[in-house]
Amino acid sequence: MTVLDLDMDYFMTEIAHTDFSVKERLDEELYGHSVWPADKVRDFLERNLGLSKNHKIAGRIVHEHCESLFFWEELIKCNKLSAPFDVIHVDSHADLGLGCGFASDFLQGPFLTLSTTTRRKVRNYRHNDKLYEINIGDYLLWAVGYKMISSITYCANPNGDKDDYLLDTMRDYSEERVWDEPVKNHIQLKYNKDMAPPPRNATPKYIKKYLAGAIKDPEVELLIIPTIEDVSFRGDFDFAVLAQSPNYTPASADFIMDIFREYIEEI
Repeated sequence: MTVLDLDMDYFMTEIAHTDFSVKERLDEELYGHSVWPADKVRDFLERNLGLSKNHKIAGRIVHEHCESLFFWEELIKCNKLSAPFDVIHVDSHADLGLGCGFASDFLQGPFLTLSTTTRRKVRNYRHNDKLYEINIGDYLLWAVGYKMISSITYCANPNGDKDDYLLDTMRDYSEERVWDEPVKNHIQLKYNKDMAPPPRNATPKYIKKYLAGAIKDPEVELLIIPTIEDVSFRGDFDFAVLAQSPNYTPASADFIMDIFREYIEEI
């Protein structure tokens, strides 16, 4: 099964570097001009994603992007969505844990010794006596840890970094760098109870030894599409979700939610 996971900030030519704690909308004077016009949004939904008003997809519009994960959990519980599934993530951010806490450290620890059922009951973690919860910047990595996802296609905003994920979550601690062509990498969570995780300057020998004794989750393919032109789908998604992401979009972008509603049956 395949789910479409859209963020409204993809439809902007300027990407905001907003702190996760900020709740206010983006300034119209700084970002209002960067929002795509309606005809360009429609063209992308229809030509690039293959959506159709005549064949609407069951879906939902959410406030913050981490609500996508909670939507998927809801669908799984009522047997409408089977895990693991493929995610088409259209966003200005990978949402795989970079710069938003210590989820990758937690998920690559004793958490990996838990059963899938037990994992999915875990909603938060402590780091340095501070409690952290699933958030807008790491919910996709949590979905990987929950063994919900078999692959991620990250359609990255061409004006962004496109490689905003953590190297230590990559298979073998290595990656193919993103330039102007689609690139395939692999996420693999891993944990070795007898060795400290390899630091950035770790030798290949240390990494090899660490991996040899590690618990490893199944690999999750991460295909990164860095251009709009290379985004090409037939609309054959089982479910679709659009996140408003208010702290990364100006209020003038909200018309995009109304356009999206024309292509889904809201559930």
